[in-house]
Amino acid sequence: MTPEYWALALLVFSLVATRLWEEGRWRTGKMSDRTAAILLVGRLPFLVGGFMLITGQLPIVVVVATAVAGLIAAALYPWTVGRLRRSTVKARG
Repeated sequence: MTPEYWALALLVFSLVATRLWEEGRWRTGKMSDRTAAILLVGRLPFLVGGFMLITGQLPIVVVVATAVAGLIAAALYPWTVGRLRRSTVKARG
């Protein structure tokens, strides 16, 4: 197994592991819906940028792909906040 595979595995594992911690804090009310939504959609640019860097893409490709992922994350943010708020109301009601 090459170092690139280990780096990709570590990147994905860290994003999944931190999500479990964040979900626990959100469910107990220690994290707001907005913060949880930012952390959810914010994973996308980090995942794309990290994947591109680890696979050795050209710098311009890394920047463009990460920017596109950031725009997609920003577009998904309002929907994600609404979805989290609806599930909070359902869980409490």
